[in-house]
Amino acid sequence: MTSTTLPKHYKAIQQKSRELGFGQLSEDEVGVLLRLLVSSKPFAKVLELGTGTGMGLVWLAEGLHPQGRLITVEKNKTLIDVAREFFNEDERIEFVNLDATEWISANKGERFDLIFADTWAGKFTDLKAVLTMVKPNGFYLIDDLNYQAHWPGYHQEKVLFLVEKLKYHPDFYTFPIDVGSGLMLLCRK
Repeated sequence: MTSTTLPKHYKAIQQKSRELGFGQLSEDEVGVLLRLLVSSKPFAKVLELGTGTGMGLVWLAEGLHPQGRLITVEKNKTLIDVAREFFNEDERIEFVNLDATEWISANKGERFDLIFADTWAGKFTDLKAVLTMVKPNGFYLIDDLNYQAHWPGYHQEKVLFLVEKLKYHPDFYTFPIDVGSGLMLLCRK
């Protein structure tokens, strides 16, 4: 990764994640891209599916306009509480401790400038509903697309199917990015 300024709370969240044994942190390349995308949308309304301990959130919050709004959804209370500890005073951020599938089902009418789907829901399940939530000229970003040795045998096929499905989606421009765990960025036409 090229040299960049790390966002506020980056190192503290990294440390808390280590203490919990949570190793599924968003990579720095993903974070830098998230910060860039959210900062390109003044007054952005952002959705993060899969907060984890908040490593993606630190980058999103840094790029978010003072009047922007960010909803972050995580089903694991222990993980979301780590992120909440650092951002609870930030009125731009709404923390939702709920399974992402349930949240998506209850909020299908919402529209966002940027959606970062960092969990199964919104990527491998509920894809159609989530893509509908992307505003015109809005972005949809997913990661974890490059093969990883710990994946179950069937997962690689799911990833390949998802990539092909998104690559030719008629409502979006797509751009696969072969860095880190593998990304795909979509922009609604």
